[in-house]
Amino acid sequence: MAANFTCKPCNRDFKAEEDLQKHMQTSKRHRSQRCEACSRNFAGVESLEQHIRDSPAHNNATAPTTKPTTTTTTNNTPLDRFFRSFVSFAYNPSLPPAKSHGLLRRHMGWLKDSSEGDRAKKGYQDALVDEVRIWFGNENDLASWHTLCRAIGIEEIPETIEACEKVVRKTHVNILDLIHWGRGGGGDVGVQVFESWKALRKYTLAANKIFPQRSVVNEKGETNVVLRHLLRRFFFTRGGSRKARM
Repeated sequence: MAANFTCKPCNRDFKAEEDLQKHMQTSKRHRSQRCEACSRNFAGVESLEQHIRDSPAHNNATAPTTKPTTTTTTNNTPLDRFFRSFVSFAYNPSLPPAKSHGLLRRHMGWLKDSSEGDRAKKGYQDALVDEVRIWFGNENDLASWHTLCRAIGIEEIPETIEACEKVVRKTHVNILDLIHWGRGGGGDVGVQVFESWKALRKYTLAANKIFPQRSVVNEKGETNVVLRHLLRRFFFTRGGSRKARM
């Protein structure tokens, strides 16, 4: 059976959307797209086109004349589908996910104990988990590690998985920030890196950028490079174990 997702410039087929998105981010052939208006680089023509469409700063800008490079679009990701399922909500894909979720709750008038709001929150959290798997791949794939290294601002990208794991191991970053970085085209500027678990926790709770705990029951059984190596537990149960993660 033929693959469902094709990169036209490379003439390569991929079996899953996340594999194609990862290829678009890590392939050198797709890193040269630049927005001249704001001096940001994007992983491919399609990411640049989405940026121009969605950014308020480019309402009068003209999208590149080059034809889209893939058969998929980055504005049809799990988060996009979740937010667009609320037809009365004016969704802006360029906003950070946590910001969009807060605006959605305000728009719908959901209170803290709203059952409808709780169901929507679960859908939002499920979309976050799926989104991570699109933008960041398997820990056994060197390209996945290279994407993660670029996201956290590693200037000299290691050449082996073992070396990548070593430089990433003690890094403290917010996973929702990683998602937003991927959705923005994976530019040259990485996410904010924190000096300690305590500093990351303070930032995460203040910004309400909390990644759902239930996404990973046991890190040892997880294969995603981000979920396996960068989840951080923040809340504690009565028994003393950390409960929620980020």
